[in-house]
Formats: sequence, structure tokens, C-alpha cells
Amino acid sequence: MKIVHGRADARWLPSRFNFALFRLIAYAMRRTATPEHRDVSLIIDRNQNNVESYLLAIWTTLTVTCWIAGALFSSWPLALALLVALPAAMAVLEIPVVTMLIVRRGANNVGLNSVVIMTLLIAAALYLARAHTWVRFAAWQFLGGLTLNALAAPFAYLLRGSIAAMDNAAGGTTSEL
Repeated sequence: MKIVHGRADARWLPSRFNFALFRLIAYAMRRTATPEHRDVSLIIDRNQNNVESYLLAIWTTLTVTCWIAGALFSSWPLALALLVALPAAMAVLEIPVVTMLIVRRGANNVGLNSVVIMTLLIAAALYLARAHTWVRFAAWQFLGGLTLNALAAPFAYLLRGSIAAMDNAAGGTTSEL
């Protein structure tokens, strides 16, 4: 693991981001960023970006909240349906994680959980995109976000050499944590 000390502008290193769309945004930001020398230490690891992680977690939770409110509580007033659907969405998103924990006790299920959850979300989005209610807009925005990331992936792949050069130019030390 690489750690960069004293360079606040390293927060825009594309290799600190998990998804292609965020990597391209970070790449553009890093190319235009001016060096910021501050007393910080940043880990150059794609799973260390809180903004990306929380933004996607909130987006996914709110999307599933809309789906549940539109599908299960469609006869309720919208505000009440969304209020009840929010904790239900949080619980629903945990069901695949707990199921994998029970099925594969003691194994590292992070990769499998990601595949299972994304498969279920895509299946739900494809099903709900055909609905004739407002919930289809939530399904289409989810599919649109996936499509944007899929379109950004080839560009992020082509820029992988430039991204590696940015990492090397940032300097830093290597740790075996």
C-alpha cells in the first residue's frame, strides 16, 4: 500500500477511486489541480475514498427506497410511503450480505456480495423500468448511472498508464499494512 505524506492534492489521484466514472473525474481534477502542501497522509488505495463510497451508498439506498415505496406502498400517500420504505430499503440491502454470511460462513464474501447485490439491483431496475408509475424514473436513473460508468470504463482503461504515472509522480512511501 502506498502512502503519500504532505500532499493534499493527492486526494485527486484516480487510483484512489473505485469506479471508472469517478476515476475520470479525478483524472481531470488532478490534471488541473495545483500542488497543496499540507500536513496530511493519504493512502493510495481504491477503497479509501469516503466521498465515493458514501455517495454511492446513499444513492443506492434512496433508489431502493423509491422502488419499495412505489411497488409496495403505492396506495399510501407518497411522503408516508417514502418514510416507511427507507428503513425497509436498508434492511433489504442487507439481506444478500447476511445470506452469503450464512451460506459461506467464515469466507471472505466481499466480491461475491458485490456481484449478488449488483445482479439483484440490475434485475429490479430492469423490471421496474417497465412500470407505468413514477417508480420507473428511479429505475431508469439507476440504469443510466450504470450506463455512464460502463461508458467511462474504456476511457479509464486507456488512461491507465497516465494514471500510474500520476501515482508515481505523487511520490510517497510503501507500507505493508
